[in-house]
Amino acid sequence: MIKSFAVIALILLCGGIYPPVSAGEITVRIAGGVEKIDSFEDGNVVYFSLSELASILGEKISWGQVGQSAVFNSEGHTAEFFLDSPYFRLDDTVKNLTYPVLFRKGRLYLPAQTFIPFLNNMRPEQIAWDTERNAIRLDSEWFNITDLNFSAKANGLLIELFVTEPIQYEIYITEGNWLNISIPKGRVNRRQVLARLDRRFLYDIAAEQLDETAQVSLRLRRDIDKYTHRYQANPGRIQISLIDTAAIMIAERNTPDLGPDNKIDRIIIDAGHGGKDYGAIGLKKTPEKKIVLDIAKRLAKLIRQDKIFEAVLTRDKDDYVSLEERARIANESGGDIFISIHANASLNRTARGFQVFFLAPALTDDARALAQLENAPFMTEMNAFRAHQDDDLTYIISDMIQTEFQAESADLSAMIDREFRASLNANTKARGIDQAGFYVLNGVYMPSVLVETAFLTNDKDEALLNDKDYRQKVAEAIYEGLKRFKVKYENK
Repeated sequence: MIKSFAVIALILLCGGIYPPVSAGEITVRIAGGVEKIDSFEDGNVVYFSLSELASILGEKISWGQVGQSAVFNSEGHTAEFFLDSPYFRLDDTVKNLTYPVLFRKGRLYLPAQTFIPFLNNMRPEQIAWDTERNAIRLDSEWFNITDLNFSAKANGLLIELFVTEPIQYEIYITEGNWLNISIPKGRVNRRQVLARLDRRFLYDIAAEQLDETAQVSLRLRRDIDKYTHRYQANPGRIQISLIDTAAIMIAERNTPDLGPDNKIDRIIIDAGHGGKDYGAIGLKKTPEKKIVLDIAKRLAKLIRQDKIFEAVLTRDKDDYVSLEERARIANESGGDIFISIHANASLNRTARGFQVFFLAPALTDDARALAQLENAPFMTEMNAFRAHQDDDLTYIISDMIQTEFQAESADLSAMIDREFRASLNANTKARGIDQAGFYVLNGVYMPSVLVETAFLTNDKDEALLNDKDYRQKVAEAIYEGLKRFKVKYENK
């Protein structure tokens, strides 16, 4: 009898005994691209694989005990699901999905119509379920209030709230030294705005979405005396000038400029590996160092043809370039953006796709593993360097500078990822944006990203990387992302 119960439990766990359902796929429309994830219909209810959607979003699901509960963390929110139950815990509140959470063949499935509204409240994008098209839509461009910036000026402080279109607004002051910008029909990217809290100028930031009105509130350190405001185009932004000569006293150290001349015009292109460092080796012996150098040269050619930017390569032939030399080239060239180009590898031969990283502590096991892989060629070099250091001051300063550019680097990652999705999705898989501690990014004093173009350890991806048309598409997508970044940031 014990054996019989064990067999039944195993069959249930593996998805072997369930009522008949209609299996298929649904579409995920994200950042100009299209993904397909597994789904099925149970009666009139469409279920989708949250496991696969989490992967697209760069998130992960952890299991309390397989077959009983699962936890999905996203953007500071935690959703805990109990299998075969319609109830789940969202942060500290119990919610009802109406239909039960299901487990099929190692994946977590949720009812689309009732869960997507909760996911929309968890994530910064506008997320909706399209019943007619059986599609999930994630639209980061739904926001028309996108960013916030502070600049110390000789006669006070300039505050700029970036918007995507000319927009009406109202400014008023409330008790506690709060400056409030109320925008009818505004849709605010709360995550981006709240990330701009600058303790030199502010005690706090609040960003609220109230039905059809958005409000951004700034609690300033200095008393608000006189101010002026106006809408400014190219790029669109609401400018608020606080006339207060004392404000400059707080800002003895300026916010880091994106480029030494406030222009984004010099791109440092870093082809990973080289020389004695082959990087990853494909199933058909394709060396990473060769593939990424070709993509780097293609990107440089695009840049030099249009003459919008200048291109500087850390290597233009099959040479080994040390970590210190890569950073020296980037910094002494007066670089404005640093792009490090790589091809991925995994023990899992089914793993494939492109991904964009920026420098920050790794949040996932996959990101940590990749950082270890890419950092491995530099380990001896880093250890030797540390042996000659009396203290960790150099690393502390480097980390501080990288933190200054972390928001911009994350933004650049998102822009390049969007272009990749638009042009490469038909060829391979989008793996989302992630962060990790890459040595090659840590020494450069500018916004920087690391691009993994595809997996050499996957036979389909290796074939793509050996296709010059695919390598050209990669270069073109990076270039489009750079142009987007320039438009947004150069005139701040």
